[in-house]
Amino acid sequence: MSLVTVQVRSLVGSGALAVALAACAGAGGDAAARTPGISGDTIYIGALTPLSDAVAVIGKPMLAGLTAYFDKVNAEGGGVAGKYKVKILAEDITYANPSTGAQKYQKIRDQVALFGLVVGTDQVNGLLPLLAEDTVMAVPTTFDAEWVRNENLLPWGPPYQLQAINGVGHALTSGGYAGKTVCTLTLATGYGQATVEGVEYLAKNMGFTVAVNATFKQDDQEFVAPVTQLKNAGCAVVMLASLPGVTGKVLGTAAQLGYAPRWVGTTPSWHHALAASPIKDYLVKNYWMSGAGPALGDTTQAGVRTMLAVQAKYAPNQQPDFYYYAGYFAGFTVQAVLEQAVKSGTLTRAGLKAASQLVTTVPSDGLFGEYKYGAVSARDPQRSATIFKVNPAASIGLEVVVADVLIPAAQSYAFSKR
Repeated sequence: MSLVTVQVRSLVGSGALAVALAACAGAGGDAAARTPGISGDTIYIGALTPLSDAVAVIGKPMLAGLTAYFDKVNAEGGGVAGKYKVKILAEDITYANPSTGAQKYQKIRDQVALFGLVVGTDQVNGLLPLLAEDTVMAVPTTFDAEWVRNENLLPWGPPYQLQAINGVGHALTSGGYAGKTVCTLTLATGYGQATVEGVEYLAKNMGFTVAVNATFKQDDQEFVAPVTQLKNAGCAVVMLASLPGVTGKVLGTAAQLGYAPRWVGTTPSWHHALAASPIKDYLVKNYWMSGAGPALGDTTQAGVRTMLAVQAKYAPNQQPDFYYYAGYFAGFTVQAVLEQAVKSGTLTRAGLKAASQLVTTVPSDGLFGEYKYGAVSARDPQRSATIFKVNPAASIGLEVVVADVLIPAAQSYAFSKR
């Protein structure tokens, strides 16, 4: 049984909770009781994630991972700082419609202390003015470099720009594709734009020209045209920014057309189901993912063993899933900021914002690289990458090709707001 209460607000009425929190606010209790999302010894955090559209294949397991993380914190650590239990209020959003994120944010913003999960680059972009106006912190489970310098966001993981730089850079240096033609195929969203930015920055630094920057829409069903465009341009290395459902269609089309470049995918391009799909042999030969950390089934790693034990205990019906683990990872950052706010004695929205700049590093059990926090102007995410290849026999279908890839352009990349 889950110890974290996950309420999907599209299914559960919000009135009772709102009344309860309002009562606490007016009861003359401590400062925490007067803070939105803090009720006695309970902290409510929000989650805005797709639960019913095509991207629910990402959104549902992410929510499950974050839930399991705080199940463990609540049951085995007495909650945040040994005092505050965490409850998650989840709202279903539509990935391709950023206005749904803003609508659901407005619905529960006065019932949560912060948002521990926001899925989708365009969704995050749509929330930025609201977060700033309300002094609310949010953890994006999307990795645009622009988040690094935003004082209302708690980013984690390697930005898409760095995933692209290290992935393509590895292919062009020690990966066997020196001097080959480089192209991109990306989703026509902020996520895709961020990936192209990384490849273009690498091109400038290494002195080559990106031959083709092809795009597609999330609801596209036919990919012969963009794949043929890449093939006709002689693209030998293609940086792919897609979501899993599209990845299968794109690479399936490429296989049918006899086109076999080195595909380098961002982390959201992968799903373990692809390793058991009809194109698995094509993937084994032609697809890499540029990510971070160890293979998530590598039990020689203490952090992996702990994570799998948490999964077995608190999410026993959860199958190995890259996005479940991503939700679990996000929990580290959320907990670190909450712990700092409690330590500082300022468990308010302003206090949470201040605490986010007092946290210097976040423990991650070795599951992903160090993200240096502190003042927003000094934040520095993990700059290196792990390159993975497809192995249908491995956990989540991936094994490590090479770890700690750090291309010079990734070291020099500067983080600033667009």
